[in-house]
Amino acid sequence: MLLDLLQAQGYTVKERPSGRYMRGVVPLLGGQYALDILRHEPILRLFSNAQVRKGRAFTLKQLAQIATPNAAMPQFMQHIAQLTRQGAFIRGYRLDCPTCDLDTWYALDDIAEMVRCQGCRIPFQLPLELDFALRPNRLLMEALKSGALTVLLTLYHWLQDSPITLWQSGIEVSKHGITTDIDLLAQREDGLYLAECKDNFDVAALDTLQTQLQIGKTIADAIGANYVWATLYEGDIPVSLGEFCTANHILLLPRQTLLHP
Repeated sequence: MLLDLLQAQGYTVKERPSGRYMRGVVPLLGGQYALDILRHEPILRLFSNAQVRKGRAFTLKQLAQIATPNAAMPQFMQHIAQLTRQGAFIRGYRLDCPTCDLDTWYALDDIAEMVRCQGCRIPFQLPLELDFALRPNRLLMEALKSGALTVLLTLYHWLQDSPITLWQSGIEVSKHGITTDIDLLAQREDGLYLAECKDNFDVAALDTLQTQLQIGKTIADAIGANYVWATLYEGDIPVSLGEFCTANHILLLPRQTLLHP
């Protein structure tokens, strides 16, 4: 077991809920070999949207406005159909109660000709003309808020080079009064890999980031793992940060590499 490797080096180990979110959301996206759906930038924009992550339901037209697929619209439609079929998005309706004016989303399974308002509890008739509204699965929402985009894109990137036999995410480790998180730990056929994954980072706080990377590199060295820093940061990586990674033998996986290898 991967956690045994850490415990053998004297680390106290605990799996955080985010780790279970990551493992649970992979089947909703089609399995680990289908995670290239996250490389499709309209889907990436959709999953990066704050309102989508909060669980707001949108019509297909509204989702397209957020994702802006443009010429890639046919592929975007296929992806949305796939995500809905697998349960990553749940189909339903957004309804306004005519009595209390409460705007509420109702899952398709909960809809009948007469609908009971979730607020005032007064029944009202389903409108004759209404577009479906798609809402993200709660597990997907929690995984996205926990940094799933970079974690799963890194996992998929590793899969292209060598089969992965075991992987674990969201590991809290402690030793000598220092506690940190391991975002992704994987056993590939060609070796062990440990990654720090960030959807974004604060350029004004590079010292904090470098300290975090140094701690991660120490853990990676202790268990004999290759150490990787992956990020979906959209700007240019600061030169000083790139030099720091090179000097400390940290492999950098920037946005361009994760999305367009």
